[in-house]
Amino acid sequence: MFILRLLIAALVVSYLIWLFNTRVMGKNVSLSKIATYVLGATFVIFLVLSGLSYLVEGS
Repeated sequence: MFILRLLIAALVVSYLIWLFNTRVMGKNVSLSKIATYVLGATFVIFLVLSGLSYLVEGS
């Protein structure tokens, strides 16, 4: 359930970034490209924080 909430939050952030880029900045960027970058960054952040938690707590 935690991963699902993280995925939904990443998709909402992706949509907001895409909306800003297309409406305000006038750039022609696809939503799938932005979503891929945001999901990748979210996954990396999750791995780093999980690794740090494992190192600090020990299990």
